Amino acid sequence: VAAFHSLVGLAAMFTSIGSYWANPAAGATMENVAAILGDFIGGVTLTGSIIAFGKLNGNLASKPLDLPGKNYLNLAGLGLFLLMMHVFFITNSVGLGVFILVVSGVLACVMGVHLVGSVGGGDMPVCITVLNSYSG
Repeated sequence: VAAFHSLVGLAAMFTSIGSYWANPAAGATMENVAAILGDFIGGVTLTGSIIAFGKLNGNLASKPLDLPGKNYLNLAGLGLFLLMMHVFFITNSVGLGVFILVVSGVLACVMGVHLVGSVGGGDMPVCITVLNSYSG
């Protein structure tokens, strides 16, 4: 299930970027909000599901990733995403818009690794349930 959800996250990222690229519009339109949020949620789901699969399958250690200042890292990632979202909404450049979507997708992938990696292996079924709700 976790491996399947990673494909759903990847599809969400590609669909979000492709949708904006095919029909670019300036401003906080419904399509733009869906594009950037779908891209971010897809990235977290993609890598978070891979980490969850690896921990459940025994390929990765079940010990939680415990980086110093991990909550501040999460807040910094969220703040950077909100800044990119603001720039995405105010830009008139299609190239810059696509670039922001790609960079926010990469940021989301890093955050997915960190968020799910910080949870111990025994709680991976809960993480998969949460990731399932994201991809739904």
